[in-house]
Amino acid sequence: MKKKYIILVFQFCVYLSFSQELIKITESTDRNVDPIVVNLDEFENIFYKNNNNSEITLDYLDEYIELYLKFKLKVIEAQALGYDTSSKFINELEGYRQQLAKPYLRNKDFDEQMLAEAYQRKQFDINASHILITINQESSKDEEKKAYDKALSIRDKIINKDLNFTDAAKQFSDDQSAKFNGGNLGYFTAFMMVYDFETAAYNTSVDEISMPIRTKFGYHLIQVNDKRKAVGNVKVAHIMFKTAKDANENQINEAYKKAVNAMDLLQSGDEFTDVAERFSEDRKTAVNGGMLPEFGVGKMVPEFENEAFKLQNIGDISQPFKTDFGWHIIKLIDKKTIPAFSDIKSELRSKIDRDSRSQLSTQALYEKLRNEYKVVNKPSIYAKFRRKLNSSIKNGVFKIESSDKSELLTIDGISISVKEFAEYIVKNQAKNKDVDQMYIDFVNAKLVSYEESKLEEKYPEYKAILNEYKEGILLFDITSDNVWNKAIEDTLGLKFYFNMLSYRYSWPERLNATIYSCIDQSTANIVMKNITKKNKKSGWTMSNRATNYSVDELVKLCNTESPLSLQVENNNFSKGENKFIDEVIWKKGTIKKIKLNNDSYVIIEVHDILSPSEKTIDETRGKVISDYQGFLEKIWIFQLRKKYLVDINFNTLYSLTNIENYDITKHTSKVNLTTQDYFRSIDKYISDSKLTYQTPMDSLISSIGLSADIAFFKMEWDEDLVSEDKRDEIFNKAFLELASEIDVDFIKLLDNQHRNY
Repeated sequence: MKKKYIILVFQFCVYLSFSQELIKITESTDRNVDPIVVNLDEFENIFYKNNNNSEITLDYLDEYIELYLKFKLKVIEAQALGYDTSSKFINELEGYRQQLAKPYLRNKDFDEQMLAEAYQRKQFDINASHILITINQESSKDEEKKAYDKALSIRDKIINKDLNFTDAAKQFSDDQSAKFNGGNLGYFTAFMMVYDFETAAYNTSVDEISMPIRTKFGYHLIQVNDKRKAVGNVKVAHIMFKTAKDANENQINEAYKKAVNAMDLLQSGDEFTDVAERFSEDRKTAVNGGMLPEFGVGKMVPEFENEAFKLQNIGDISQPFKTDFGWHIIKLIDKKTIPAFSDIKSELRSKIDRDSRSQLSTQALYEKLRNEYKVVNKPSIYAKFRRKLNSSIKNGVFKIESSDKSELLTIDGISISVKEFAEYIVKNQAKNKDVDQMYIDFVNAKLVSYEESKLEEKYPEYKAILNEYKEGILLFDITSDNVWNKAIEDTLGLKFYFNMLSYRYSWPERLNATIYSCIDQSTANIVMKNITKKNKKSGWTMSNRATNYSVDELVKLCNTESPLSLQVENNNFSKGENKFIDEVIWKKGTIKKIKLNNDSYVIIEVHDILSPSEKTIDETRGKVISDYQGFLEKIWIFQLRKKYLVDINFNTLYSLTNIENYDITKHTSKVNLTTQDYFRSIDKYISDSKLTYQTPMDSLISSIGLSADIAFFKMEWDEDLVSEDKRDEIFNKAFLELASEIDVDFIKLLDNQHRNY
């Protein structure tokens, strides 16, 4: 085992130092063109991504390389035909590129810090109050100072005990809810407030008051009332008795009495769901036994939330309590603590991307790129251009007046002109937008664009994934044109294929029967009486039911109380389609009654035995199209194998086996000969051979895109068969190889009808 480990380590190190050539693909019509090379590392990337086998054998590698070659040849052909130059392809790939680039266009160190911080804050719930002095984002510096000073003055009054925080909030806060709650926000946790507010709250000690904190809403004073270990999430059911906001004392007492009566029923042993369904006045939840969606802190009114989180054990029921909505009784259904970091990491990342934190992450990316790539500004050139700007830019109507190609800055030595900045302004200008800020934004955008252009160079895994998407698009488009859509659109080819192989698409022997599904014995008796009476009077035909109930009449009679009492199905059934049909003796006139485990019954009435017959193309169109698609693909693969020469280094391929002490020499399925050598022998044989075809066979083979020499390509290499005295043997062997690869029955049929050796 130690020896094997050393060998594996050595191989890994070798692969890191250089990549071995595995496959060479050259267009056969122009062998002077440099071949397309697939290195081992490229193949491995795909192989291990799609391979779940614990044991990688030589046979398995043979099978996989065959599949891979088919895929690769299709992609190469798509590129040769210019599929990768179409606007459809370019636009689709660009969409994928933008999505794939997003994880790489981040400051990962900063993101990890944000994730860790968010998870740490999730461990605690904060109860805080605030006072808001409103000011908008576009306010002047004087307005900013006034608002800040006002907030600071209010804080001084509270610190000096001239006012308590609650009264100050009612008197000064621009948050209108403060008039009723004294600024109290209840409990909250990470992501429930804007980031700056959240940060200030978590960084302020209990009973302390923060300095004025700026958010997009204005300046806040924050008083932290409590900090507790996070209570997590709960799921509860409730019973509610409503009271209006303006309810008088008698109405409140009446609702309370109802709650007490409900509590008495629960204590007497009645099920919570039953009481909720019968009496709860929250009818939306009553139908589900009072069940509410799972919730955490800050999602319910404080009174409800407090009572819910007080419950400790699953199944605990609260005493009646009041909120602004009425009186409630709640039952604890489930309780969840904060999950492990690994379990919610992706959820936290998603929340960060939707949160104001995302702006900080973006700024961190800009800072990272500025440190990585040298940015050289040209202040004099910028100042000159800025002087040309007039008030139009503040009104959002700036237009480019010249095409100044002067160098405004360089990024990593790459020149960026004044004209490019002017074009950026035209696209991104907005009323009252600062020019200097627009320049910063422009430089940042250029940095990101430059970083995006370097992604394939910097991150091999990104390059590999992008290439997978590229090849996937090409594969889909060219296969659609050559196989999928072609099979649907080529109606003449489809009809020809079906006519040649119509015997494949046949109905087996079938049973024409009616299946009566009866809900109980009584229904089954009615059915049996009807069909046996009919049979005695009218024989075994479906058409003659005049003396009895028709099927529709029988169904109507039996389904007066329930639409499910009797269900009837009449159809032609093959063996294996229906288990009840399989139990019946296939004889015209058979009636069989089968009792099921739930006391229901199935009655089978056999009307006729249908002999095997061929289907029409309309009866099996879907299957024929599918088969024709497979046939077209096989033909196409043959054409590609003819067009492109493939050389495989099997020694390199077989190095991927995980079977210890494998011996390639004993593996006979492949011989490591070049395709060029193979074709030279094939070409010589074809030129020397004098093969005779009947004209109809030539025509048919041509119509499906085959030629005689294509048949030889898939022939297993056998050096002995190249000699002139075995040409007939070669030809026969090649023809059989072609038949097995493409479509055995189809080729045999062609052979029988049109071929004469």
